Amino acid sequence: MIALSGVIVHVNPDLDACTCVALSGVHPDDVHFLPAGAPDIPHTCPCCGMRLTGRERVLDHPLGEKGRLETNGVRHAAACSMPEASKADPKLLAEVDEQDSTGLVRTPRFSLAQVVAAVKRDLSAQGYRDAEHNRLTVDVMSGVIRGLNLLHADRVAAEALVPGIPIVEIAGHRFAVANEPFGPQVAFALAARGVCASVYHDGWNLGISRFAGFDAPDLRLLGEHLPGWFVHSAGFLAAWGTRKSPQTCRPPRGTPRTQQELVALLRKVFEAGA
Repeated sequence: MIALSGVIVHVNPDLDACTCVALSGVHPDDVHFLPAGAPDIPHTCPCCGMRLTGRERVLDHPLGEKGRLETNGVRHAAACSMPEASKADPKLLAEVDEQDSTGLVRTPRFSLAQVVAAVKRDLSAQGYRDAEHNRLTVDVMSGVIRGLNLLHADRVAAEALVPGIPIVEIAGHRFAVANEPFGPQVAFALAARGVCASVYHDGWNLGISRFAGFDAPDLRLLGEHLPGWFVHSAGFLAAWGTRKSPQTCRPPRGTPRTQQELVALLRKVFEAGA
């Protein structure tokens, strides 16, 4: 048997990718990040420059192990398809799967008290005891709490930004057309106001991304007008480049190259069929 020398996941790792790493048991130093749109596994890791041996396990990535795909286009979490998942907490896997397949978790299954207990149990399993155990517990959990407070501050700032973001309505759907990229907190604030998707433009990246909690419009209908683009099989994304798979050149000729051209395509496809 060939020994595992590390794990490869996509860049901008989400909850599923992080869970895959945890279930694999590798050390964080042995994790490599590869854009989701990479055509093959390179000989050298693009994120750290280390030589890849070919013995790395590829998880939550199109070039490796992905989750089960349903006939309706719903892709389940890759972590749930790992053999190691048979020994994982089913509630954990359910939350990871809901987050990965729908974009949000409507009823979180874990409290902060359980997170503290989980951190302590993990440190104990690694052999930490007494003062060192206590110090690491505080270190990890204070980071989580600081992060939660920073996210709260981001949400407050996002609410202040929302009124300045242009909104266009097409066939009964509201789209945000931002002049610059915005983060997930702004997306949450927009979704709460009934905005279903963003038309984004970030460097070479251009696309339409539907927000979590919305099941329409079906962006697969744009596919025939976007040769060379990535159109997700579940219909929530039509993109020339994303954060997980950024592009380094302009979209193909004959396809939209600006947000305005992409909005015009939305009108052409969805208003014609309304």
